[in-house]
Amino acid sequence: MVVKSKSRNFNTLTVMKRLSLFCLVLVFAISTSCGQGGKKQNAGKTQDQQAPQMQEQRRGPGGQEGRGQFNPEDMAKRQTSQIAEFVKFTEGQEAKVTEINLKYAKLMTESRGQVNFREMSETQRTEWRAKSEKQQKDKESEFKALFNADQYKQYETYKQEQEKRRKERMQQPRP
Repeated sequence: MVVKSKSRNFNTLTVMKRLSLFCLVLVFAISTSCGQGGKKQNAGKTQDQQAPQMQEQRRGPGGQEGRGQFNPEDMAKRQTSQIAEFVKFTEGQEAKVTEINLKYAKLMTESRGQVNFREMSETQRTEWRAKSEKQQKDKESEFKALFNADQYKQYETYKQEQEKRRKERMQQPRP
């Protein structure tokens, strides 16, 4: 009988040791993963070094709060370079594409500067949307006139890729 009780005590101690070791490993794993934060871009930087970068990310390239606000020239150059990744321009086309992008970037910047979406009525929003869609169609028709059939197919691929990226950004949670 004595042998059996020692055996039970031994098994109970072994189980308790294993359970406590498991809990210790679990606590260590949780504390390590919680401390990571998930952001690799600021690894190795002190909080003072991270603060200006985080502030700039919130502000955007144009220095305004919220979404990045570009001046029309920067916007046109950026759009042209993005289109150039998909469309093989012939000689002189890049300048014309930049000119078209600049024209519509100025119209968009001007149009956005005149509205405050929170204060607009639904009718005003609908009118503003219709105006924006017309400008986009006009821009598309200018590109269609500028590009040959193959280039316009490449441009259509670019637009599909942009739409895909836009949808992905919309699904990401905001910080």
